Amino acid sequence: MKFVLCSCVWGKSDELPAPYPLGCHALDTAAVAMLLWDIHLSAGQRRFVAESFGVPECQARALVAFWAGLHDLGKCCPSFQSSQTGPEPEFLEREEFASPAGWMNEGSVRHERVTHLVLPSILADYGYDAASRPGKSVAHQVGQILGGHHGVYGPMLDRVTLRHPGRSEPRIGTAPGWQEQRAALVDVVHAACGRPVAPGRVAPAGAAVLVTGLVVLADWIASGHTWVRARQTDWMTAGDEDWQAHFQRAYTAAGPDVEELQLAAPQWAPAAGFSDVFPEITRPYPLQADIAARLPGLVSGPGILLVTAPTGDGKTETGLFGARLLGAAAGHPGLGVLLPTMATTDAMWERVRAYVRRAAAADTPVTLLHGMAWLKEAYSTDAPDAELCDDGVSTTAGDFVRRKHLGLAAGTAVGTWDQAAMACLPMRFNTLRWLGLSGKTLIIDEAHAYDAFGHALTVRLLQWLGHLGAPVVLLSATLAGSLAERLVHAYLQGAGHTALEPVAPAYPGWLFADAATATVTASGTIPSTRAHPLTVDQHLVHHTHDPNAADGRAATLNHLLAPLYEDGEAAGAVLVVCNTVPDAQATYQALAARSGTRTPNLLLLHARMPQWQREDLTRQLLDLLGPRAQRPSEPWIVVTTQVAEQSLDVDFDLVVTDLAPLAQLLQRAGRGHRHTLGGRGRRPRWAPSARLVVLAPAGELPPPAWGNVYDPALLRRTRDLLTERADSPVAIPEDVTSMIETVYADLNTLAEEALHDDHRRAGRDAAHAAAADTAAIPAPGTLTDLYPITDRDLDPDLLTTRLGADSARLLPVYKTADATYWLDPECTRPLPMPAPGHKRLTRAQVADLARLSVPAPGTYLPQGPDTAVPGEWNKTPLVRELRLLPHRVLPNGHIHGHRTERHTLRLDPILGLVRTAVRESSG
Repeated sequence: MKFVLCSCVWGKSDELPAPYPLGCHALDTAAVAMLLWDIHLSAGQRRFVAESFGVPECQARALVAFWAGLHDLGKCCPSFQSSQTGPEPEFLEREEFASPAGWMNEGSVRHERVTHLVLPSILADYGYDAASRPGKSVAHQVGQILGGHHGVYGPMLDRVTLRHPGRSEPRIGTAPGWQEQRAALVDVVHAACGRPVAPGRVAPAGAAVLVTGLVVLADWIASGHTWVRARQTDWMTAGDEDWQAHFQRAYTAAGPDVEELQLAAPQWAPAAGFSDVFPEITRPYPLQADIAARLPGLVSGPGILLVTAPTGDGKTETGLFGARLLGAAAGHPGLGVLLPTMATTDAMWERVRAYVRRAAAADTPVTLLHGMAWLKEAYSTDAPDAELCDDGVSTTAGDFVRRKHLGLAAGTAVGTWDQAAMACLPMRFNTLRWLGLSGKTLIIDEAHAYDAFGHALTVRLLQWLGHLGAPVVLLSATLAGSLAERLVHAYLQGAGHTALEPVAPAYPGWLFADAATATVTASGTIPSTRAHPLTVDQHLVHHTHDPNAADGRAATLNHLLAPLYEDGEAAGAVLVVCNTVPDAQATYQALAARSGTRTPNLLLLHARMPQWQREDLTRQLLDLLGPRAQRPSEPWIVVTTQVAEQSLDVDFDLVVTDLAPLAQLLQRAGRGHRHTLGGRGRRPRWAPSARLVVLAPAGELPPPAWGNVYDPALLRRTRDLLTERADSPVAIPEDVTSMIETVYADLNTLAEEALHDDHRRAGRDAAHAAAADTAAIPAPGTLTDLYPITDRDLDPDLLTTRLGADSARLLPVYKTADATYWLDPECTRPLPMPAPGHKRLTRAQVADLARLSVPAPGTYLPQGPDTAVPGEWNKTPLVRELRLLPHRVLPNGHIHGHRTERHTLRLDPILGLVRTAVRESSG
């Protein structure tokens, strides 16, 4: 029996002239989903969904639209229709819409949960299997997909509830009116979508997650206030309650609306070879030339490409070229580029924008994804592409794709690695991340740059990407062979392969693993045009900043830097890399206090500085020592921390560094003799060739001052290796692989040579990997229930992609005697407050506060009354998470830092955030 859908069942009412019928919103969402299928999904995504459900692509389009239209079916229930904030429709007084006795005492049931409960039994009338156990029932899978449209999946139903939901949950509304209207709504949407037949089988988890993401996206678009008002006007003007006519109007309107939201998959200009992609590179590096010659003949669909080469061999362009080939072959034209730090991400965003402008055939937004991206002026919505000729391509990302959860929906996205890794955690709306990732070819740069916890998440990420058929390109300068094999195997396991051959990448070189066949093709070792000997001088020193201590770190550093303090020597630039911020600050102070016949310029850069200061100093360094800078005529010493390893494209004549694991040392060495100077200047005679000086603690590792920055076993093995090679320069790149394998060997390889700290390292890595496995969503091949993919009760603030991460952003403020707080030591800038009549700070005010803030471990400044932000900020995202770092301003202008039980914290204009133990503090 067919029932008539009543427009009195409402779906939306906020800020509308009248309630908007639930049927209208259902048809709107179905129409938008159809357009998203055509415009937003890649060919690979469409094929994957269709094959997963066992239907032709044209039918899959209609099916997904049909399901999307039913996402709010659960709003046809007593608790939603009688909501205190709703319109209180008159039909609720009718007997056929009676509510279950006593339901008000039990509270309401969420409407998405009602959708999950009621839909399977209704779909049984349309040929969907609702008789099998829930994990094998297509009807249940669709119900669970739609029950997750608010970002969290509901638990799998039991057999009884699947068949008779009203018995288990009477609050769904069991009276005839509720059941008839729900059945009528399903039939109206089914008819509008062309009455698609039921799918033949339950889909694997990846397809279900992808469809969920599309449903969520369609719902968000169809719930936009402007959209709803426009469709409501059309509905009321027509006045005929013709549901099919409303669907046709919505479908017609959805086309330009979806296009305007910048959700179209990217289109790339034709490119047959490397020179077509990078015409400006007239002489490709050997690595680039080899891949350009051989990879096109290997790629026929998705797969994983691994590129290993030292810094300067053109890995970025190689990765983009590989992504172009893989994306075209797999039907995944979207592009995602992931990097380990915000600084490297910002720099790569600029490069990718330039690439997209040249390579894209149509406007393609390029989103920038990390926690502070919105502070980057060039990424502001007020800063579109500077100038475009008539045939130019815009890369400006508009408001919609800059919204929370939607950055990966853009055709091209550049972000920190955790933006993808978070999809592997049971976070709310992680289905939107998977929707964005699954339509892209993903480049993961610096694939070696994570700890055991991060590597385990990367493994899970690659398993899911392999499962989804999304191509991947891995780039690394120092990737151990065992880790390379683990990453490649993870991707192939996700693609469904179990019996896998060993993987042994060459260095420099590349390998490609085909997702369909698991065939691995590897290059031989490829010559590097940047091959060179690297002199490594290791000095065993006592870790002290006392320049008078014999064999001390400070005395050795003074000796090494002597030429910069002497008038007769040529100018030059030296990078000094410290392992901790306190060491960097103490080193800078000691060098500033040192005297000589001339005074070199000194610059200090580390992570615990205000955002604006780091940006200014980084810009200054690039202007001074960047790839196009004229060499300075005066001596320069730059003292920094790990921020120099990956985020600075600068060139020093000499690099001096504290001992670190070998991979980090090689990264630091890459800042020396990095560029060909040409006519931009000369190297000083005291630094004619690439040289790395390592200051290695002579005693126990690590010294107490370093804490747990680096693993003791890796430090020891690096120090031992450098001692063994004391008389032999490191041949870059020939020696890199053997040295990396020596330092990062696992217990099986070390066998009887393993020491106690090696066993501790193995145990710690295993524990961290196990912690990641526990925190992450299950691997896709083992998953039948969608519930574990999200967790409603999990606090998103407790989820992290880095084990042990406990960071906070401190806002230095200055307190005068009258208890007034100021943003500057001169006490001229009061703390901003929302304008009268407003609850939030403006975007400009938030940006100003964020640029003044300093990142630091959360343990540095415990939350308390002294550190709490003003109550007026509590409605403003980001700033409500800040912690005030109060400084006391005395009448004479002197400033005292903030004292806790353990230490005193103060912001120094040059040193950044200074932490002094209480026992050392003068008060």
